[in-house]
Amino acid sequence: MSPSDHAFHLWIGRDSQVTAVALTEMRMSGRANVHEWGSITEVTPGQHITGSAASKRVTIQLIVVAIVSLYVCGLSSAAYWWLLLAVDLALVLLAVTAARKAASRSTVVAPDIDIYPDIHRLIATHEERLAFRDLQTLAERIGRTLPALDSLVDPNEAAELVAESLWEGAGVLARRQEIREVRDDLGRHASDGSFESKRAHLDLQSQQRRADELWEEANADLARLTSHLTATAEAGERFVRDQDLEDTLQRTEAALNKLSLDGSHAGAYAGEQLADETTAVLTAYRELNDLYGGGKS
Repeated sequence: MSPSDHAFHLWIGRDSQVTAVALTEMRMSGRANVHEWGSITEVTPGQHITGSAASKRVTIQLIVVAIVSLYVCGLSSAAYWWLLLAVDLALVLLAVTAARKAASRSTVVAPDIDIYPDIHRLIATHEERLAFRDLQTLAERIGRTLPALDSLVDPNEAAELVAESLWEGAGVLARRQEIREVRDDLGRHASDGSFESKRAHLDLQSQQRRADELWEEANADLARLTSHLTATAEAGERFVRDQDLEDTLQRTEAALNKLSLDGSHAGAYAGEQLADETTAVLTAYRELNDLYGGGKS
C-alpha cells in the first residue's frame, strides 16, 4: 500500500540546499532535529560541530579505550589480548565513524522518492524556498490556535487540512520553480539576439508569452492560498484573544457584581464580538476545506 493511502501526514525536510515535501517519511543524513505538530513532521539538520571538535572527541574516546584496555589486561594477565584488541579496533572504528558523521553537514534523505516520486516535491530555488517557509509560518500560526478551537472544529481534521494546504502550496511552488527555469532559459536566448530566422524569433516570443501566462497563474494560485491561510490564522487568533477577553470579563463581572450596590453589569459587547469571531473561524475553515481539503495529488 502506498504511503499516500494512509491518513494525511506531511513530512518536510530542509537542509542548506533543498526543501523537500513528501507524504512519506524523510530523514537527515546526519544529526537531525525533529519537530512534529498536528499532521506535519519537520526534519532539519542537527547542531553542526567543527572538525577540530570532532577530532578532540575522538582523542578523548581513544584515551578512555586505552585506559580501560590496560586495566582489563592487568586483571586478566593478558590471556585474552587478541579478543581485547579486536574490541578496541571496533571501538576505534565506531568512534572515528561517529565523529566524521557529526562533523559532516546533514542533508535531506528521501528514501522512497524512487518508489513514490509523485508524493515528493523538491524545492531548490531560493525564492521558492522562502515562499514555502512563509506558508509554513502561517500554518504554524494556525496550529497554535487549534487547541483553543476544539469546540468549533475537530483538531485532527483541522490539522490534516493545514497539512493538505501546505502540500498544495508545495505543488504550486514546485511548478513555479520549473516555470522560472523555463523563463530564465528563454530570457537568455532573447537577450543574445542571435536568431537564425524571423520565424525562430516569433516562436521564441510566443513561448515567452506562454511562460509568462503560466507564471501569472502560479503566482495567482500562491496568492490565493496565502490569503486563505492568513485569513484562517487571523480568525483563529482573534477568536483566542476574544475568548480570553470574554473569560476575563466574566470573572471580573462576577467580582464587580459582589461589590456593586445595584448589581449592574456590562459584558454584552464582548459576547457579541466573540460570536462574530466564531462565525469568522468557521467560515475560514470551510473555505480552506472547499479549496484544499482531501487533496493528495
